[in-house]
Amino acid sequence: MIFLESMLFRLIAFLMTSSVHCDILFPKDTSTDFVFPPKIRRSTSGVPDGHLRPLGWQRPPEGKVPEITEAPEPKTFWESHVRDKKPLVMRQAINQSSDCFVKWNDKYLKNTYGDVIIEVTKKKPGKIEEPHMMTLKKFLLRYNLEDWYLVSPIPPPMTTEVPAIKSLLCGTFRDFLQEAEMWMSSGGTSSPIHYDQDHNIHCLIAGRKDFIMVHPKFKDRFEMKENKEIGNGYSTIDAEMVNVYDHPKVGKTAWKWSTLWPGDCIYLPAGHLHQVRSYGRSLSTSILWTPTRAFNDTGCAVTNMSEPVALSELSFIWKLYDGQRLINTDNYDDPETLRHHLLALMRDDPKLPRERFFHYFEKARNDESRRKEQTPHAAFRQLDLKKKNYLTVRDIQRLPSNLLTRVVNNYIRPQADEVEELLKDEL
Repeated sequence: MIFLESMLFRLIAFLMTSSVHCDILFPKDTSTDFVFPPKIRRSTSGVPDGHLRPLGWQRPPEGKVPEITEAPEPKTFWESHVRDKKPLVMRQAINQSSDCFVKWNDKYLKNTYGDVIIEVTKKKPGKIEEPHMMTLKKFLLRYNLEDWYLVSPIPPPMTTEVPAIKSLLCGTFRDFLQEAEMWMSSGGTSSPIHYDQDHNIHCLIAGRKDFIMVHPKFKDRFEMKENKEIGNGYSTIDAEMVNVYDHPKVGKTAWKWSTLWPGDCIYLPAGHLHQVRSYGRSLSTSILWTPTRAFNDTGCAVTNMSEPVALSELSFIWKLYDGQRLINTDNYDDPETLRHHLLALMRDDPKLPRERFFHYFEKARNDESRRKEQTPHAAFRQLDLKKKNYLTVRDIQRLPSNLLTRVVNNYIRPQADEVEELLKDEL
């Protein structure tokens, strides 16, 4: 007995004084049966309603986001919702017989695309961490245990198995597609309230997602941290524990809601505030495109909207290269590619400020541009013929093709000359 007590004492002393670390992780709750919108319980204690509760618990919603039972055709979509930036839910808008619905369980994804490099984010309330890269296989082996959230451009090999929504298959929408994203988690995740610089159609493949939608006119109530260079922003308020004393106007802000199930899509207009919660094994895609001031329906009359189209058949400005989200430069030998990208950078603004170009430059340049220490300032000076520190649509349309070629070849993606290549080979 004395021996056992002595051993127990030594064990306790060792554990208290050592740096032993035990990494025990538990699977996440994958339930999807949650009540939303919440049932508001009025406070009787004098504490404001919804204090230290999730966003949406402070006051009842104004109603649901408007819904339709199928995806509209592009021109109708522009006239009814996109032109005026009005959110819309499209029930059963994408074909659930597509491969991504039928095949994309974890085993299939690991066996077929396990070596693909993707970007994974760890999200915390009021903060968005920088993504880090890993293989899809590593993510799938650990995402049920870690606080990981996959948000990445869809790897090119996987785009063959994802259908495009017919609302974007022609005209200005198709011409200005920005990015196709993939989202995945084991549920229980919550985004900050935020807005994006581009229009977004978000479609659910598996799981459940709840959306809170807030009109942009209330943006000042949410302590937004905005990236003026890119054009997006997110709230620093903890959306899972809102302090109503510190943020009294949040509790009085009107909001609408929607719940998505597999096959459903939601249109999130550029600049519209939204917050998202996911439940269960959550898998979804987003198609983002440039907001513009007008819609050109070129090609719509001859496009067969009932014929299935995979995302691999569409062209996007952003692309995943070895796990990095970069500008798609596959057709950069054509000077019109840069002109098209500049027009896309304009969005629906009257001017393209040079700061927005600077971000684009960094994501489009190659290693030789970095080695030669080319700068976005120097590249923009070549384009800014009138030295205004911004470009208009008219300025971009009038840029000579040989000038665009020179900016690409000398500043953004220069090539090493033959002597330099020989020296590299010798080294």
